[in-house]
Amino acid sequence: MKVETIPVPRLRDLPRPAWRVAILAGMASYLDAAAIITSGGALVLYKDHFGLSLGHIGQLSALLTALFAIGALVGGRLGDRFGRRRVFTTTMVGLALGTAMLALAPSLPVLVAGTVIVGFCIGADLPVSMAMIAEEAPPGFKGRLIAFSHVLWMAAIGTTYVLQIFVGGFGELGGRIMWAHVLLVALLVLALRATLPESGEWTRARADAKAATDGVALDAGSIRQLFGRRYIGPFVALGLFYGVFNLAANTGGQFGTLLYTEVAGTSVSTAGLVNTAQLVVSFASAILFMRTVDLPSRMTWFVLGGVLAVAGQLMPILFGVNVYSLAAWQILQGIGGAFAGESMWKVWSQELFPTLLRSTAQGATTFFTRMLAAVAALGTPLLIESGPATLFLTLTVAVGFTTALGWLYIRRLPSAVLQ
Repeated sequence: MKVETIPVPRLRDLPRPAWRVAILAGMASYLDAAAIITSGGALVLYKDHFGLSLGHIGQLSALLTALFAIGALVGGRLGDRFGRRRVFTTTMVGLALGTAMLALAPSLPVLVAGTVIVGFCIGADLPVSMAMIAEEAPPGFKGRLIAFSHVLWMAAIGTTYVLQIFVGGFGELGGRIMWAHVLLVALLVLALRATLPESGEWTRARADAKAATDGVALDAGSIRQLFGRRYIGPFVALGLFYGVFNLAANTGGQFGTLLYTEVAGTSVSTAGLVNTAQLVVSFASAILFMRTVDLPSRMTWFVLGGVLAVAGQLMPILFGVNVYSLAAWQILQGIGGAFAGESMWKVWSQELFPTLLRSTAQGATTFFTRMLAAVAALGTPLLIESGPATLFLTLTVAVGFTTALGWLYIRRLPSAVLQ
């Protein structure tokens, strides 16, 4: 994709109202990460009280992932049809209800119901909120404010892990405190989002579509357009880009500790120490991405990130699976992924689709990505058992593919100019 060589305004010049929208809409990313990590930790703490088996924990985790994917698909489409504000207000009400159920759950059926509601609502909120940020950001700031949502995502991971350290020894009460944190943030965001107006760009695009008299314009926002000649290429490419790259990121998140303990032969605490270091590096990289994404050098940073991410997958192959190679894998992927992974997908998702298809496309690619991750998670333990080299070779090919796809194809696609 060509990036115009024009003076890039400084973040200090960004108007306060734009920051306000970026923070309140971007909190979708904070709540996404906080809910997923809280679920993993709280289920372990709930284990004895609710009589949960490992099978129950796995089923509830899979349920959360599946409902997130379905929510993204449905919420993205509703956001294009009925507006950003209406959808992300409704989803935040649902998220508050679901987290309250999980924090106060008296029985397993309530735990299941709360998991369904939370998964669906955080999935539905995310694509609509990202579209809102892009549409309300002033020219020259759009990429950086979308990237800011990823900084919030990283902040949620850190906050939730720190909270888990303090309440991890409280048993069932600790799990309830962790969900109470998500509930309080959801209620605060709900109250503040109520003061946000609808996206001006969406309002104008919707009015133009209704007022148009020709058949093409009347079809603006129709799902058929997404599968037409103009947008099918970007749609498929972004789905593959996010879905395939996420295989590497998801493996680190879900199976990193397993690799440290079962293959590298080290302790859980050592794995936690490396995860903390990786989180710090990833957070710093996300901030750097935010500062560079609107510059003409965007794709130079993208290629550098892709190379580092590929190098990370190669570490356990070249040096064997041990603490040091796994640490190098996670840290290099954390740096590279900030420039050539999910953050870049978020930015491209706003740039490559018109207003009335934007959240639909992002919701659909999110659905594909989360479902692919769920399927891959079923086979990853088998790959680890058959020999970790097979797993890391697969991840090397995956990240190499997405880097090539971004450089050779996606960057050349014409932008659907934000109105």
